[in-house]
Amino acid sequence: MFNFHMDWYNVVIVVAAVSLTLFVSFRRWSATPRRNWLFFLSEISRILAVLMICLSLLKFELVSRITRVLKPEIVVLSDASDSMKTTDVIEKTENSAKSAISRMEWVDARLADKFYKKLQPRFKIEEASFSMPPGNDGKRLTNGTDLTYALSDVTQRSGNIRAVILLSDGDWNAGGSPVGAAAELRAKGLSVFAVGTGSQSWLPDVELIKVKAPAFCLSNEKVAIPFLVRNRLKRAVSARLALESDSGADIYKKIEIPAGGSLQDTILWQPGDKKSYKLTIRVPIQDDEVVRDNNSSSFKIEVRKEKLKVLVVDSNPRWEYRYLRNALMRDPGVEVKTLLYLPKVGMGGGKGYLKKFPDKKSLSTFDVIFLGDVGLGKDELTKEQADMMAEVVEQQGSGLVFLPGRRGRLYSLMKTKLGELSPVALDPDNKKGYASGVESQMALTGIGRSHFLMMLADTPTMNDYVWRHLPGFFWNARIVDAKPGSEVLAVHSGLKASSGRMPLIVIAERGNGNVLFMGTDSAWRWRKGVEDKYHYRFWGQVVRWMAHKRHLADDEGIRCFYVPESPTVNQKVTLFATIHDRSGGAIDGVSVTSTITPETGGIAQTINLRQEKRGWGLYKGEFTPTVPGTTSVNLKCRDANADMTFNVEVAGETRERIGSPAKFASLREITGITDGAFYDTNSLNKLVDAIKGLPKQLPEIRVKRIWCEWWWGAAIIALLTIHWGIRKLRGEL
Repeated sequence: MFNFHMDWYNVVIVVAAVSLTLFVSFRRWSATPRRNWLFFLSEISRILAVLMICLSLLKFELVSRITRVLKPEIVVLSDASDSMKTTDVIEKTENSAKSAISRMEWVDARLADKFYKKLQPRFKIEEASFSMPPGNDGKRLTNGTDLTYALSDVTQRSGNIRAVILLSDGDWNAGGSPVGAAAELRAKGLSVFAVGTGSQSWLPDVELIKVKAPAFCLSNEKVAIPFLVRNRLKRAVSARLALESDSGADIYKKIEIPAGGSLQDTILWQPGDKKSYKLTIRVPIQDDEVVRDNNSSSFKIEVRKEKLKVLVVDSNPRWEYRYLRNALMRDPGVEVKTLLYLPKVGMGGGKGYLKKFPDKKSLSTFDVIFLGDVGLGKDELTKEQADMMAEVVEQQGSGLVFLPGRRGRLYSLMKTKLGELSPVALDPDNKKGYASGVESQMALTGIGRSHFLMMLADTPTMNDYVWRHLPGFFWNARIVDAKPGSEVLAVHSGLKASSGRMPLIVIAERGNGNVLFMGTDSAWRWRKGVEDKYHYRFWGQVVRWMAHKRHLADDEGIRCFYVPESPTVNQKVTLFATIHDRSGGAIDGVSVTSTITPETGGIAQTINLRQEKRGWGLYKGEFTPTVPGTTSVNLKCRDANADMTFNVEVAGETRERIGSPAKFASLREITGITDGAFYDTNSLNKLVDAIKGLPKQLPEIRVKRIWCEWWWGAAIIALLTIHWGIRKLRGEL
């Protein structure tokens, strides 16, 4: 049917316009003796154009009424993500006792009972589950919840959909906010009725949240494995944490976790003769825990027999230098070279001493550089040599240890690239440091108490005791403060800096390497009464921690490290590779490729590594693992005939955490936008009654505003053009 907006003034204008047009056409008819088909076409086009303009003034519309013949449909969406496995839905049994079942069990039971039976006479019911949208290979992923995709999918369906029943815990962690999808449903007249499943508070649980184990270790090396445990019970937990090994040599540690609190600690492990170990950290399950499958974590550690190359650079052979060099020389896993610049004498000589500063290729072979009380100047370092040391840290991932002394020579190096690497800002007005006749002590910071570098005992309690009773020092460098991004492990017991106690042991990541600043020259005094016990252990841990990254993957002719060391699925991994010649120096200008092959499925990919511009023979490439498990990485350089394969352990994503509280706020927001309603698990009958009471759908009225269509305006212009053209052709004005 047609519809017009018949305002009286519009009608008057239309009648007048049509009447005038007909009158003019009649007069021309009477006054024109030569009437042919062009004349008729001209007049008809004018009349039609005026009529169409008048209809536009009356807002000419085509109105159609569509009566739905299909049965109204209700879509029941059920959440099938891992968070629905949480056991926190309380139901009453036949004997009135309460028991807990999982959210998914509750949903499955309601669907099996067809809770919507009363709706079937009037509505067609369709069930669907959701978690993650389909991946690129068409397979549905389950490690996450995309609520937006589930709701948007309903709007794309054909049929006479009347409403949506949503059974979920409301925990979405993928896709965008579901508010936009809810607005789309409202625009289509669809209401969402949600049933919130689960509890909005944490369950009684003891959870092993995180374990950060290294990918490899060296033989006979003690490994500190950090872990984090959270206690959500209303009581403190005293337990015996276990580190289980596939070799059968298990280690136990007693832990105390306060009620509602957490514990961050480390457990020490030392490998045996095997090349690879599968380890599991396990926290005993408590009787009152509800979630019992998050108390353990497994990982692999490879064991390698390698020698770490260390360069010690110093001037006067002070006590710190002598005992440090002795400690490193006696370490069976360390190979030491020394540069000793003796004032007014020349270069130090003897076993392991270098006669001159190594060239670029030789310098790149060192894993750790100890830089003592030495600086720029005659018979010492040049600016180019200082810059080279900075670049080998940034580019090759070597470690750098600053060991200032009473001569204050280290200050001159702060003007080079080494100054940018320093994790602390030194006081330029006090280069000779601070000397005192009173013994001072170091105090561990919160970070330092659990850091691998500072572990001088096997338990945190004993470690605190050891550090408190270590012999102190009588001199320290004057430090203004730690630089941003640094980690302070130990501070001065008395002196203060600009933002607290003066930092003494500070670490930082710089480029691809690690840097450590030791603010005293008295670590050798730790030998008092115990000989080499703590002194050797500390410097041995420093060398291994700083060289760790460079030895993630190493073979003859090629070395590679990657960041992060323990990646997760869909986390970008950056490869850094160095190709060596027979002398151990880095090679520039070659082609390096890497083939990445997941061992548990997925698609293999090959990438080309590009050379970094600074000329240290460093090649860089990136890939993103898509499946958890072991991923094989093969590096190949045909030009140098170098080939190496190593494994990267990829952890699965942890978007879905069993035991997390339900999040009903999002469900309430969705139902509010769509004019629906929210119910809990005890109000399912009320939901059915609410949908049953929905009014019947009225016929859909569709209005097509013809006067607004583009072709309507084009037709008017065309008719006026025809009329004007014919008049010009006939010679009429």
